Amino acid sequence: MRWLAKAALQRTLGLLPQGERLNYVFQRHVLHSFPIGDGSLRQKFTRATNHLALYEEHSPDVPAAEATFYEFGAGWDLAIPIAYALLGVGSQVVVDIRPSARRELVNETLAAYGRLRPELEEAAGRSLRETGGPIGSLAELEPRFGIRYLAPCDARATGLPAGSIDFVSSTDTCEHIPGPDLAEIFAECRRLLRPGGAVSCRIDLQDHYAYFDRSLSRYNFLRFSDRTWALVNSPLHFQNRLRAPEYMALVRGAGLVVLAERPSGPSEQGLAELQALPLAERFRGFSPGELGVTVLSFVAVAPRG
Repeated sequence: MRWLAKAALQRTLGLLPQGERLNYVFQRHVLHSFPIGDGSLRQKFTRATNHLALYEEHSPDVPAAEATFYEFGAGWDLAIPIAYALLGVGSQVVVDIRPSARRELVNETLAAYGRLRPELEEAAGRSLRETGGPIGSLAELEPRFGIRYLAPCDARATGLPAGSIDFVSSTDTCEHIPGPDLAEIFAECRRLLRPGGAVSCRIDLQDHYAYFDRSLSRYNFLRFSDRTWALVNSPLHFQNRLRAPEYMALVRGAGLVVLAERPSGPSEQGLAELQALPLAERFRGFSPGELGVTVLSFVAVAPRG
């Protein structure tokens, strides 16, 4: 039951005035979750290159060097926006509901990307720009890398000009946003995109506490009713538990045209886990294939005309 202890602590921190800062201290100095390490950084870089490839495939009107990318929920270390900049993306707007980015983590990301540059260039099949030295403040990201960091900023209503964005990406963020808010965020993305602009999202549909407590099934949170889950669901580690068809309904409901939908899972082991799990009533209407998707990736575009 290690996950329950972590959930209780994060829920308590989420209720405190300085909960975000205390959670960062806990993650960095107790759990040692930061910095993420070279393996995880390579993974984030790969996800950035995958997003960029999808932009170049599905929304090629504006070259990446002249495009404006938009990312909501970029997190603590800004690893993906920095990867975009190194890969040649010209301009970015990055927003977070809270000012989560930490200068020390961004500098660790820059140092690691600089150290790994030869292998990352080989993996990406293109040259990367130099990272340079550490930044003195997050404000330096814009003149150095074209990254405009806005936080706190509500992704449901950014105040940015309509049609000012060429590409929207989100990586392992949507699962942490309540469904009604996510519907508004997708609608805002539709407003921000130029006609023909694309959205690429990667969503992790697994119970994130299973990464911390290996005794858990990746579907453990599907056992609980909404009322019970609300008792442990921390605002600092919120999990909406939406399943793949629900996400795609929100995307289409925002007026975006889905070009590609790539669900991963369930594996045979995952199907066995689901079969053994006493599902909460709200999840019983899904097929095992729908319920067991572990990672959902999709590409959608803003309609032309």
